[in-house]
Amino acid sequence: MGEGLKGPTVNAVASSLPELMISSLFLFFYKDINGFSAGFATIIGSSAFNIAIIPVIAYIFAFRKNQIQDFKIDKKIVLQDGIFLLISIVLLGLGFIIGLNIYYAIILISTYLFYILFIYKKRNINHNQTNDKIFDIKCKFENGLKWSYFKSIINLRIYNIFGFKNINSFNSVIVIIISVILISLACYILVEVVENISQIYGINLFITAFFIAAISSSIPDTILSIKDAENNQFNDSFSNTYGSNIFDICIGVGLPIFIFSLFNEPISIDTPVERLGLTNFGDKLFDGNLLVWSTIVLFIFTLLVSLIYYGGKINKKNAPYILIVYFLYILSLVTF
Repeated sequence: MGEGLKGPTVNAVASSLPELMISSLFLFFYKDINGFSAGFATIIGSSAFNIAIIPVIAYIFAFRKNQIQDFKIDKKIVLQDGIFLLISIVLLGLGFIIGLNIYYAIILISTYLFYILFIYKKRNINHNQTNDKIFDIKCKFENGLKWSYFKSIINLRIYNIFGFKNINSFNSVIVIIISVILISLACYILVEVVENISQIYGINLFITAFFIAAISSSIPDTILSIKDAENNQFNDSFSNTYGSNIFDICIGVGLPIFIFSLFNEPISIDTPVERLGLTNFGDKLFDGNLLVWSTIVLFIFTLLVSLIYYGGKINKKNAPYILIVYFLYILSLVTF
């Protein structure tokens, strides 16, 4: 795969399964705007965390391991992924105009498929894989087999647990199936926890999902981006976060609505979603519609952060600005 292609495709889809499952669980549990809004909050919270916090964390790890002063990013990748992400956010808001129905879901899903096709044509450069690279892959796997069986269980090293000595298509499919089952169980428990916390402490379900479910579901993205950054694969590390967000919005919102709409009436968006309402600020804008406001703020936030990244690097100088923008984004939601 060409540089900057693995991150927004393989890594993004794999690490974004939690968001897809969480939004699906919330929607099919509640079957109304409250369920949709909880999944929506998970996705927009994860989106903000992904593009602001994860690249900064990845830069810190790269700096600590390899003394990298500048986390360099290809401006073309920033431009391409940034434009597609902004388009996805606009389409996210489109649902509040045309309704959360099967046609809206098809628009979102089609946008993601077009994105994948676009970046594949732009970034897929054939590289001749040498025998040395193949040998390195085998060495890394064999070193992993030196782990004790107990440590393999604790760290969920599924290849080791089942005693696979070689990686092939058959055992890889087995590992994928087991991994998806584990992720599904974890997401189910997470949804239960978010719902219970919301009820016990009387906290808005939207806000609870925005913080707890969103950040929890972003852990896989964080790990993958850190690993790529430590291996000096900065474009993949960076593009994983944007690709994950595009997947979350287009598939994480689109696919559950598509399946839901096949068996149920379209979700009514007339019922207002409860706001946290720390101030009266929200009463004066968009009739207090939290979903519309959060979509607009997410668009502005994504645009500002992308402009910082368009400088082509992350370092000690601009990292604080990214964190400040993220803080202002959080503040704008909790005060609405």
